Amino acid sequence: MSLADYGNDSFVLTINGRQITDFGETASPFQDVPIDPKRQLRRAQGGRAVKLERNNPGRSVNIYLNPGSPDSAYVQGLFNSSANITMSMQQIGTLDAAIGTDGLITNDATNNRGGTTISDDQYTFEFNVWNATKGGE
Repeated sequence: MSLADYGNDSFVLTINGRQITDFGETASPFQDVPIDPKRQLRRAQGGRAVKLERNNPGRSVNIYLNPGSPDSAYVQGLFNSSANITMSMQQIGTLDAAIGTDGLITNDATNNRGGTTISDDQYTFEFNVWNATKGGE
């Protein structure tokens, strides 16, 4: 068994066909989290329960890019134009991969400029459809 490399060198992120490579200083420049639970359990007082299964629980993704970079300008252009977004992510050498469709850039974030620190350019995406795998050997 060998160690899997989860670093930036083996991480491939593509947004609307463009590979994004100029990540910022944030420790994890790509973060994804469900918008809604995949399934919910409803428990009744009488002891029975029912479940709700969602076909598309959706996914929220935050990316952190180097300020002033061509990649950040590209994503800002997509945000300004309200473009529909398709995203793919893969960690080479592992089973970690995802494809998001029916997406939008819903927001950017606070910018720190003109002082002693400069913040990354952060963009928040939301996807109606997110198909992902995780794991390794």
